[in-house]
Formats: sequence, structure tokens, C-alpha cells
Amino acid sequence: MSKTSMSLCPHATLLNLDNFEQGTPRDEIASLRKNKRIVWQEDEYANGGHWLVLQRDDIDKVLKKSADFTNNFGPLLEDFPEEVLAVQQGSMTFMDPPHHRGYRSLVDSAFRPKALKARAPLIKQMAKEVIDSVIDKGQCEFIEEVALQIPMRVVFGLLGVQTDDYQYLASLVNTMTLANDPDYAEDRNAGFAASMEAVAYGEKLAEDHRLNPRDSMTMEMLDSEIDGRKLSNAEFAGFFLNLIVGGMETTRNTTAWLLYEFIQHPDQYAKLQSDLSLVPNAVEEILRYRNTVVYLRRTATRDMEFAGETIKQGDKLVC
Repeated sequence: MSKTSMSLCPHATLLNLDNFEQGTPRDEIASLRKNKRIVWQEDEYANGGHWLVLQRDDIDKVLKKSADFTNNFGPLLEDFPEEVLAVQQGSMTFMDPPHHRGYRSLVDSAFRPKALKARAPLIKQMAKEVIDSVIDKGQCEFIEEVALQIPMRVVFGLLGVQTDDYQYLASLVNTMTLANDPDYAEDRNAGFAASMEAVAYGEKLAEDHRLNPRDSMTMEMLDSEIDGRKLSNAEFAGFFLNLIVGGMETTRNTTAWLLYEFIQHPDQYAKLQSDLSLVPNAVEEILRYRNTVVYLRRTATRDMEFAGETIKQGDKLVC
């Protein structure tokens, strides 16, 4: 069957951001999943279209079989400009195994449970300061004043970023991750440009730490060594980009969804208030129930038959 005949116009609404205002349109996806394993969708973001992968077993294959479905071109529907892609491919988000594992091992030392536990008092103090700044107001703009502030201060503080640069970097993250929202960016190209700025900042941060060593996770990552090799400034910059986006964006959104669900389900909030031992499970449950990552893209490395369809090299598969 051709891609043209597989295109289902009624379901193109999955690319309409308005349909995500109340979260992922699960009913729409469920209706597709009843009869299809994989569906071709036309779109304006990925040079004509992409394959929507619907079934769990197929999704597992696409995400785990990197020889056939690579991450080298990024997780987004949009194609990155060549000069941006060349830089981004040096970061973990664009790597396949085994390179991903080798690169990650260079930064693992800073994220060992023992290292994180040692920093727990500092993280708690940062969170306390954020809450104390709003608690007496009686109301606040929760996302900007709480959900954003905590991960921003924690991530940037632990990385040794100068306080004066916090808002600048937060603005770059917003532009990168919300480039389809006119409130934050002119267009997707503005998002690509912001990502390059963040990478450049990461290189400068690494160089500054080498010239002025100090206690931070950046210093620990730069000092770590595997088989005689250390991170270069450029390699650190790629990881820095992953960390500030992952640390800020998804954490902010998860925290916002958590408050939203507690407003919708006050009985659950009362239960948590009465038993703080439930906090770890509450965190896991909101991650499960309101996953902030809507999709992941992989790119076919060769022509193949998959899920009953003919996939061409370079085709985008969206899970």
C-alpha cells in the first residue's frame, strides 16, 4: 500500500497543538490503535510526513533496535539544519549505543547516589527558599514562581552557573523547547539558534571551571576519566544542553501537572498531606499518568518491511 493511500486525513489532528490543551489526546490515539500498527501521516514539519507507530511491540523495536532505527537525527519531527545537527550529534540525545553508554560513563560519577545524597541538603534548601518566597502571598503564578524556579535553581546551581545567568539560560530553554509557541519564539529556527547559544555557553562554562576550579557537578564531570580519557569542552557542552533541557523543561511540566491533578482530585491531595511517606509513589505516579514527553522520533537507516508496510531509508517513525 502506498503512503498516499495510507494517509488518514481525519487523524491529522494529532499534529494540531490545540488538541493537547487537556493533555495527550488518548481517545484519538486509541481509535487509531484499534485497527492499525503503523499509519503514514502527512505533515508540514518533517518534509512531507512521518510514520506513526502505534503498537507497544512495534514501539519497543523502533526504540531499541538502533541499527535499523537511529537516533542520530534527533527526537523531533523537524529536521535540524545541517550545521546545528553536526553539533547536536555530539550530545547524548542524538547518540545510539554503544557510543551513548561510553559517553554517559564519563559523567556518571557526578550522578552517583552517594554524590547526589551529599547534595540533598542544598537541594532541599533551594526548594524551601522558593516555597518561602510565595507561601505568604495567598496565591501565585505557580509555573513561573514555583514549577520553573525549583529545577532552574537546582540544575544551574549544581552546575556552577553564575546566578546572573539563570534567567538568560531559562529563556534559551524556553525558546528551544517551545519554539512552536509564538509566545516564546518566532519559529523553529529561533529554537535551533537558541540551542547553539546554549552549547556555546556550555563550552564557556567548562573553560571557566578549568581556569577557576570550584565545587560543582561541572567540575566533577570534567575531572572524571575513563580509560585515560576526559570530556572535552565541546563534549561537556553537549551534555550541558541535555541536562538543562531535561532538568528544567520536563521537571517544570511534571510539577505543574502534579498540582493540576491535585486540584482535580483533592481527596488524593489530602491523603498525601496526611502521609508524607506517599511522596515517592506520588512522584512515580504523576510521571506515569502525565508523561511530559508526548513522542519520540527515530529515523530508518535502510529500506525495509516493517509492521506490514514498506519503510524507506530516511523515513521518520514517531512513537
